[in-house]
Amino acid sequence: MNTRSRILGMVVVFGAGLGFVATAQSPAISFHKDVEPILQKNCQTCHRPGQVAPMSFMTYEAARPYARAMKTAVTSRKMPPWFADPHYGPYLNDRSLSERDIDTIARWVDAGAPEGAAADAPPPVQWTQGWYITPDIIVDGPTTATYDVPALDPGAYFFRCDVHPVMNGTLDVA
Repeated sequence: MNTRSRILGMVVVFGAGLGFVATAQSPAISFHKDVEPILQKNCQTCHRPGQVAPMSFMTYEAARPYARAMKTAVTSRKMPPWFADPHYGPYLNDRSLSERDIDTIARWVDAGAPEGAAADAPPPVQWTQGWYITPDIIVDGPTTATYDVPALDPGAYFFRCDVHPVMNGTLDVA
């Protein structure tokens, strides 16, 4: 082995060692510092008491049992639901997650979903009652007609709430 190869080998080993040290000294990921701000911005509109989601992500204690499911849902882009084509944007009220947000949630789960220091928590969002956004128009249906809705099988669960974004911040809620 010549001198040039030895020097190159030492540089590679030394560089790899520096990368290991940098990784080992990087700050630990935590719910309050890293994940909670993402949940507040993109998830808590639905994942809070009284809203459409079946579980709350308002606190660590409430969100922690769903950590693995959360990782699966965000890495598969099942959650948060956002059906707008990103090639025709930008859209107002976009709840989709960036790759960085998805990676943060995945790393948090892979690290064992640690809580971290409560002092690192962002202030809680003060949610308003009623509409989260102001609709362009609200159309009341007929008030004189009655409609018979056939019963579903006993025990059947049926609920659907879709928000379809449209350019310029207009939303179609079905």
